Amino acid sequence: MTYVEVLCLAALNMGMPKADFACDHMETIVDVAFENDIEPETVVALIHYESNWNPKVISRSNACGLMQVIPKYTKKPKRTCRQLLQPTTNIRVGTKILSYWIHKYARGKEKVGLCAYLAGFRCKGSQPNRAGMRYARKIQKYAKKISRAMDSIEQCVDDRKNGKDYNYDESGCGC
Repeated sequence: MTYVEVLCLAALNMGMPKADFACDHMETIVDVAFENDIEPETVVALIHYESNWNPKVISRSNACGLMQVIPKYTKKPKRTCRQLLQPTTNIRVGTKILSYWIHKYARGKEKVGLCAYLAGFRCKGSQPNRAGMRYARKIQKYAKKISRAMDSIEQCVDDRKNGKDYNYDESGCGC
């Protein structure tokens, strides 16, 4: 079983409503994540909590697509939401931005990088910069949810690597 197939099973296991859609794009996620030195599990969990795998979603702050990328924060300022609604483009751009936040800004600390991805500002403990305490708590909860999802996916991947073979049906129960 390939790494992509294991991630697809993990997506099914998490009860993702669009697991088939997720599996269609899992190979792109794995390739782009490794190119940017990020664990694919992080990208999968981020997409799950940002857009629930809806590639057409646009937020009130004009964040677009699977990874909720804001067009003005991309390297190409003339990039439009229409372009970012294409799943492959969104995954490539969003993963690049996430990589920046994790590696350059947060010095490899995933949770801080995830907070910064959501908020776009320094996210350390309970002392937010430029945001109220309520918003800081929301960001911390967001990072915890993604961390739990990543742990679940990583456990599934580790079990498969270690040869643990579970019986599972089409719904993905039992990773």
